[in-house]
Amino acid sequence: MQLESRLEASGAIVMGLDPRVRSLRPQPMTFDLATGRNYHSVDALQQAERLYGFRAVKYTPDFEVCLGNSKVLVEVKHRELITLNPKILSYPEILARYGYRLIIIDDVFLGETYVQNLRLLNTARCTRAPAKSDSEMVAFCGAGKPYGDFKAAGFNEASLLRAIAAGLLTCDVRSARINHDTLIFATGDTSAHLKELPLVCR
Repeated sequence: MQLESRLEASGAIVMGLDPRVRSLRPQPMTFDLATGRNYHSVDALQQAERLYGFRAVKYTPDFEVCLGNSKVLVEVKHRELITLNPKILSYPEILARYGYRLIIIDDVFLGETYVQNLRLLNTARCTRAPAKSDSEMVAFCGAGKPYGDFKAAGFNEASLLRAIAAGLLTCDVRSARINHDTLIFATGDTSAHLKELPLVCR
């Protein structure tokens, strides 16, 4: 997946961990915002401009996210760039007229601590099956235990992180880096920490 910035890459990691996301496509299409027509690439739109003699208002979203029964377009952009070019804030309303939903995610939402934790979980989710099963970790967790208690009980750290990445266990991924004192829970929506992006209308 070829991405244009580290912030986009962080957004892709966060979306890739979200259990609601079925697939993710970068730079899926280019719109002419004046008409709502979409083209498979910027080059295709530019060719149409030359052929038919019109000037388009070009826009290419960063991602198209498939949620199963619906799709959403996602723009990942630094707040500073939004401030310099605030017209992008009007794009969700413009695209809604043509039947598309666009959300804008900035570096305030994708804060450093949050992104570091999700990058850690993204790496961990590919680890091999633990010596002690996931069900043992969930049972041990009970109503909640510090991260360090799992290690003291003999659970492999990589396996614990993988369980958090899989949504079998949950923790606060925003307030601080995952550490020895982080409280781990096995109750409620244990994948809530993976579903913080506003991908679904509430």
